[in-house]
Amino acid sequence: MKPQQKTKEPQNLEKAYEYAVFLLSLKLRTVGEIREKMTGRGYVADVTEKVIRQLCDQKYLDDKRYAEVFLENLKTYKLFGFYGIKKKFAEKKLPKEIIEEALQEGLSLLEEIKIAQKLLKKEGFTNSAKAQTEENQYRTFDEDANKEKQKIAQKLRARGFRSEVVSRLLF
Repeated sequence: MKPQQKTKEPQNLEKAYEYAVFLLSLKLRTVGEIREKMTGRGYVADVTEKVIRQLCDQKYLDDKRYAEVFLENLKTYKLFGFYGIKKKFAEKKLPKEIIEEALQEGLSLLEEIKIAQKLLKKEGFTNSAKAQTEENQYRTFDEDANKEKQKIAQKLRARGFRSEVVSRLLF
């Protein structure tokens, strides 16, 4: 862990604002991330909160909008399931209410199943274990198909997919 960097003027509102805008110029951030960075830089809580309020009023900071954009990017490019996305949101220091709202509005079960199918296709699991089982439905037990199902299920769980998604795809 790096030593805490101290600012020379922890109560200077103008310098704090400039620092926060600099951080936002590098990349889009959440209120929690800005608060953490400013606190780490040594700005006092009162100054940090004033700067955050000002940035929110100016629409430079908007956690709800950030969550919407971040969710779309994770769904499209990272192929995570519900719990994987929820974990990524928490890492970005988003408030729980915003996380829950974004997931409820922006990630249906059907959408999550499609993401899981895309992940399986990308990983090379084109012959799904479900199709193999249907072909061998009259066998009593197919150990190879069962191992394949377990491997696929583990892969999906590791990416944060809900149990219902895993069971719908495999059983």
